[in-house]
Amino acid sequence: MDIIKYIYKNIQYNTIIWGLFCIPLLLACDAVSKSSNLSEIELTKKRKLMVEYQIKARGIKNKKVLSAMLKVERHKFVPKFLWDQAYNDYPLPIGEGQTISQPYIVALMTELLNLKGDEKVLEIGTGSGYQAAVLAELCDKVYTIEIIPSLAETAKKRLKKLGYTNVYVFCGDGYLGLKKYAPFDGIIVTCAPPYVPKPLIEQLKEGGRMVIPVGETYQELKVLTKKKGKIIEKSIIPVRFVPMTGKYVKGDVKLPKPDYKGKMSVEEAIYKRHSVREYSKNPLSLKEISQLLWAANGINIDGITGATRSFPSAGGLYPLDVYLVVFNVKELEKGLYKYLPYKNKLSLVFAGNLKSALYEASYYQEMFNSAAAVIVYAYDYNKIRQRYGERGVIRYSHMDIGHSAENVYLQAEALGIGTVAVGAFNDKKMEKVLNIKDKKVLYLLPLGKKQ
Repeated sequence: MDIIKYIYKNIQYNTIIWGLFCIPLLLACDAVSKSSNLSEIELTKKRKLMVEYQIKARGIKNKKVLSAMLKVERHKFVPKFLWDQAYNDYPLPIGEGQTISQPYIVALMTELLNLKGDEKVLEIGTGSGYQAAVLAELCDKVYTIEIIPSLAETAKKRLKKLGYTNVYVFCGDGYLGLKKYAPFDGIIVTCAPPYVPKPLIEQLKEGGRMVIPVGETYQELKVLTKKKGKIIEKSIIPVRFVPMTGKYVKGDVKLPKPDYKGKMSVEEAIYKRHSVREYSKNPLSLKEISQLLWAANGINIDGITGATRSFPSAGGLYPLDVYLVVFNVKELEKGLYKYLPYKNKLSLVFAGNLKSALYEASYYQEMFNSAAAVIVYAYDYNKIRQRYGERGVIRYSHMDIGHSAENVYLQAEALGIGTVAVGAFNDKKMEKVLNIKDKKVLYLLPLGKKQ
């Protein structure tokens, strides 16, 4: 089997790798021709073959989706010199470093939305407008947003020319969705964020579905369904999409290396240690956050055990996950982060100001109004229970978090920072605010400069 056939055989779920390999070759081969010599009859024949052998043969069964894929003329959504390639099952360049997705993926994602015909759908990543056109054949209204102005304008003109009066094109940051027109019965995302954007979850209607590729190095196509306010997530297949861009999409934040020798003795910190419930308006620094998180769950410095600092035994390896809610920290965007102790990094879960929601979920306790950040302790109840039983859940999780919180108290005292352990909050509201899947929140530690 030659290399082209081998690669093609192994990319039915891949929207980018094939494109990276074949696009330069296609451009080289077609540069001599500025237009396709294929007739409309030949293009229609190619489209029928695409539906029959690339889509239907791979398991797409929804008759309405198959009909839409047959009706929408893909060649009109790519440059004219690529028309003879338009019905092959791989991505094609559309300008600005972007591609039109392979037909199979378009059909699969559309089928996963399970549209009935009267829905309002949001698309993130308009591109050339091909996916929006397919959706327009299957639902009442399509709202689509594109971050690149030139692509948004071209797609808008193209869709209007082709007679799609139920498609509304916007130029903007897809991470934020379109709150003005929410809620949506369905949301389809054609670029891959590292995590599911919270604004899109909020804009999904009760009972609605979101189809989205998620991940960075490794990506998975996921279907998210909202039922009774909760998100049910299902992984479909591995994929490779262009990454979601925009100022609200952030990656990991490398923390400064913590100091292992302080200016205050342990004895002095214990003597001065006390709970603080009111804080100044001054921001915390990234260095201070690094020091506090290291105290909470950083790696032991002996290089032997490799365990986290929270509880230096096997128990410390299982129960504890540490998150950070940021309100006012230099060099950090507001939002929820997960602490990665073995990498000394913060990974942004989602961006946004959670202060008012956290304040409400914690029964309106005033320290959350003035805090610069909040450490959140969560644990995997099912994982611990399966390994240690019901008694182990109580023993390990509470012991681990108690030990960690004491470390934070002492470290905060040495840094002139106030904190207090908070266990009084509404579990359901807190779960909804933080949206930490498969975890139970046990304690919160608001942090702020002392007044």
